[in-house]
Amino acid sequence: MRALAAAVLALAACSTALAGATRNVDLFRAFRAELPRVKQTTTVPVLLPPTLPLLGSHKVYTRAFATRSSFDLELSGSPNCSGANACFVAMFQGQRGGKLPSRPNARLAGGDPARFHPVTCGGSCAPNSFWFTHDGVLYSWQAKDLPSPAKAILTRMANQAIAAGPR
Repeated sequence: MRALAAAVLALAACSTALAGATRNVDLFRAFRAELPRVKQTTTVPVLLPPTLPLLGSHKVYTRAFATRSSFDLELSGSPNCSGANACFVAMFQGQRGGKLPSRPNARLAGGDPARFHPVTCGGSCAPNSFWFTHDGVLYSWQAKDLPSPAKAILTRMANQAIAAGPR
């Protein structure tokens, strides 16, 4: 019985350690096949940070959509996820003329207003959400499995994306 308890504790410690491991996903590399098609379709500047820090080591799969006035770049943990909560990892959207969903609770380096909403769980969990407006475009980002503090990380990523300019 003690051996079983020790094995369970060891397994729990290992899974916690693995879950706490942070890695950076190179977003330019991840979306390299989709970005040319998105940029050809949309008139919205694609602002994307260079990396996304994630907990865990799961493989990520990409998907992209674009219209003349918007774009949507998605990362998931399985192919053909289609935004399902179980396999969703992150999403980066831009929409010309959009507005923040509520009052700003953050400011970016250049003064752009931003809104952060942390992970919330009810029947299922909603990811960290971050919205900001820049040059008449609403950018909406969501990400699960971010290390803490998520608000500071998303704010830094938005500042990096704006500083780098459209992709």
